[in-house]
Amino acid sequence: MSASPSSNQWVSGRYFDGRSSSSSAVRARVVNGALQLEVAGKTHSYAAEQVRLGVQVGSANSYLHLSDGAVLESLDVTGLQRLSRALKHSGGDSWLQRFEVNFKLIMCSLVAVLAFSVLGVLYGVPWLSNQIAYAFPVELEMSIGEEALETMDNLWMQPSELTEARQQELLTAMSPYLRAMQSDYPAHSLQLHFRASDALGANAFALPGGNLVFTDEMVALAKNNEELAAVMAHEVGHVVHRHSMRNLVQSSLLVFVMVSLTGDVSAASDVATGLPALLANLSYQRNMETEADDFALAFLRKESIAPQRFADIMLRLDPVALEEEGGAKGEQDAAGRLGSFLSTHPPTPQRIERFQTQD
Repeated sequence: MSASPSSNQWVSGRYFDGRSSSSSAVRARVVNGALQLEVAGKTHSYAAEQVRLGVQVGSANSYLHLSDGAVLESLDVTGLQRLSRALKHSGGDSWLQRFEVNFKLIMCSLVAVLAFSVLGVLYGVPWLSNQIAYAFPVELEMSIGEEALETMDNLWMQPSELTEARQQELLTAMSPYLRAMQSDYPAHSLQLHFRASDALGANAFALPGGNLVFTDEMVALAKNNEELAAVMAHEVGHVVHRHSMRNLVQSSLLVFVMVSLTGDVSAASDVATGLPALLANLSYQRNMETEADDFALAFLRKESIAPQRFADIMLRLDPVALEEEGGAKGEQDAAGRLGSFLSTHPPTPQRIERFQTQD
């Protein structure tokens, strides 16, 4: 096929060979369906499928990308587009070039990328973190837990002010439940500790590997040992589901996702880009709390302990939930709904209701 008269017109520009930053003057035209370049007295020829028109951004120069890595740059945007059309007419319109200039395809790709990213964060990250966390040996978790306990003792906790007799009484009361859970999950070494802490207040938490910590204030809040056993079962649920390791892995994966999407390591700490990761992580933690509640509920049934025991101590731990249970259930204002959304725990009234309806 011979070239049309318009494609025989020369287009001037600069030629980059792809091997150095230097450039040479060049002029180009289409002859017999191929791109012909004249550079430094030499002629180069490229078949139509070896040439791709680059996407122009604003008023910047336009480019023809060549198969050997060379580039033709020109201010004559119209001229390069004319050459490109002549090559397309010769059968050189590649799928990539069609994709780059097709607005519908670009928008479809953007939607697909966004959908894939959202699904990856909502479902892919939790699934992958679960696989990774369970691949770690329990011994590693135990080591991390011991170091965490030591650090918290140095920073926020002091030795328990409970008498030795009271501590022994509690350990004796909790031992049957600890042995039962230890028997079901022998890989974990479950140990109960008592600490005083003004910073933590009435609290109970599980550290990686099996260290379970009750503050003196939490012990004082309980009206009977079965309430403490219910709380302990919830914390053991965190241990056996390896929530500490999963949370660590999930946070790392979320940072990796944000860096991959933005291409900037520093973007992970920016508010605009970091907020989605923060909200996703809060959602993961709420799911973990629900898993721990499920574990506690199953254990209480197995040990013939009334699930109401967990609800009772939770109501005392969160007096606001008691007010909502008494008359404002389901009528949270906007601030309350936002607080629930941003919380790492499921809403307390919902958790309490689950245990109350199981009696």
